[in-house]
Amino acid sequence: GLRIPPVYRGEQPSVRVFNHVNWARNIKRLVDEVMEVEKRLSCYPVKKEKDYNFEIYHIRYDREPIEYETPQIKPYELLKKGYISYISQAEDVEKRTIYERVISGEIREKRTLVTHRFLPVDKVTQDVWNRLKVFDIEEGTNYSRDFTREKIEEIVKNSLKRIKEKEPKVSEENYLRTIRAFGVIKRKKAKTIRFETEPKELVRLNTLEVNSSSLGTDVFKRGASVFFDEDSLKLSEKEDIVVLKELIEDETLPRLAIKEIRNKFYFKTPLNVVFAHSTPERKFIELLIANAEIIDAWIKSRDTGFYSIEYSWQKGEHPKQGNFNPDFFIKIENVVIIVETKEDAFIKKIKEGGDIAKETRAKYKYAIQHFERLNKLQQDYIYYFNFLTPIDFDNFFAILRKGVFKGFKSQLDAELENKDIPFTGENIARIFK
Repeated sequence: GLRIPPVYRGEQPSVRVFNHVNWARNIKRLVDEVMEVEKRLSCYPVKKEKDYNFEIYHIRYDREPIEYETPQIKPYELLKKGYISYISQAEDVEKRTIYERVISGEIREKRTLVTHRFLPVDKVTQDVWNRLKVFDIEEGTNYSRDFTREKIEEIVKNSLKRIKEKEPKVSEENYLRTIRAFGVIKRKKAKTIRFETEPKELVRLNTLEVNSSSLGTDVFKRGASVFFDEDSLKLSEKEDIVVLKELIEDETLPRLAIKEIRNKFYFKTPLNVVFAHSTPERKFIELLIANAEIIDAWIKSRDTGFYSIEYSWQKGEHPKQGNFNPDFFIKIENVVIIVETKEDAFIKKIKEGGDIAKETRAKYKYAIQHFERLNKLQQDYIYYFNFLTPIDFDNFFAILRKGVFKGFKSQLDAELENKDIPFTGENIARIFK
């Protein structure tokens, strides 16, 4: 949407883009893409000699808003520790800004001395007390009586003492932290909206409908892999064939970057090529190919857009909504097995708890419920879902080779299920089915 202002007609103006240092690599990738500097390889369904496309059922849900109350936090429970977690304060900080020219790659650094604003402790104390007093008048509470000016000042001074600050002054950042800390105790029982999903209708998807996705060639130098066969070099678009050939001939790439399947009938996917972004994905694809004789077809799904499962979870006091897109769909006769791969270390993260564990348990719970509903709503296919790490890959394929896949549980599945799903008679029956 940028336009050259009339005053600059006839000369070439420059656009300066400011971004956080953590985003620099991503921004450069986007710029390279726009400038057509970075070559990309695309993945999409193609018409092969044998058709590996298959149907996958989905459910369209209605989202019903449910209103519920969040409990009030007791003020003494919140601030009984007697301090607020402040960050270290510095009055003058030298900031660096790095400029890089897109065309030439020339880098220039600029240093700027930034002076931060500070507030005296008595000003911070009075501000907090005033806010509590106003809230008391509006809501009929007694927070300004429970938290006197003296008590607030003591909390602020204790907070400064913990960061070795000798002067009675508070930086703007720590001032905001103080306001937020005391702001929480003023919350009355709040009404929050949570969305409950209700099945609306059954939907048929086909792997033929998977949209194209692409990767820049640079990622194959940083751990990504591309799996291909002879059909990849015949059935792909011309520009993708050129890029793939260049990757094959690039001797500087790591060995794991280029994975050729010699027998195309072992590559039972409708896609022209398949990308692996991590070691578990790469190992799992290798095993899918090694066990091709027992599999009818499989597909690695997109990260977004093809098959999403909605879930909700609680992060602290706040309900969160998300969409979960499983990695693999494997078809064996009338059975479809859905797999999400993770690193082995992920099992330890779940045991340790925290937000990652809560969110992953929510994904597992909603996915299990979703595919159980699918099994009740239709009779064409039987669906199974698993979280899988490399430690269980061999067990998983050993069960597949037996010809009957019922209720396989990985170590990660067991950890997620034991912590999140109660052991009712129904769940125990499902585990041992």
